[in-house]
Amino acid sequence: MGVSNYCKTFEKLNSIEKIILGVVIKFDSKANELINILGTEFNLDLSKEHPFSKLITCQNDLWKGSLPDNWIYQFHGSHCRFENKINNQILDIKINGGINYGIFNSSTLLWFIETTKEWKDVYKKIKVNEILTECLTTLEQENYIIDIGEFGYKSLIINNI
Repeated sequence: MGVSNYCKTFEKLNSIEKIILGVVIKFDSKANELINILGTEFNLDLSKEHPFSKLITCQNDLWKGSLPDNWIYQFHGSHCRFENKINNQILDIKINGGINYGIFNSSTLLWFIETTKEWKDVYKKIKVNEILTECLTTLEQENYIIDIGEFGYKSLIINNI
């Protein structure tokens, strides 16, 4: 889905907010793609409540490893960190959010932007976390993204409604 046709009120956003929305869409797409690769690689039923339980146990060495296309993964707490060995792109994905793996917060999104070569100019503009936080607040107020977090912890996702 292209950024320009994502929402009816797209013109309400300023240029950096539009860029950040595009980054959020890319994050969501890449996160779900990597989780599906992981699921296929280990024959996981991603529709189950805890599909990663056999990978995150300390009794085996599956909590970290390699995937096709030069990706490595490592489970930590309620997240899985993916890193591309060629371009060093990093996605840190929350794995306990049901079937949506595009959950992010300002820190994980900033890390994704910082490690994605095509967004070096974006990173220079928003490397101060407050700028990204302001953009995310606007995107949330305009209902492009929603917070599904609990206990005051931001867990943001694209609003697909």
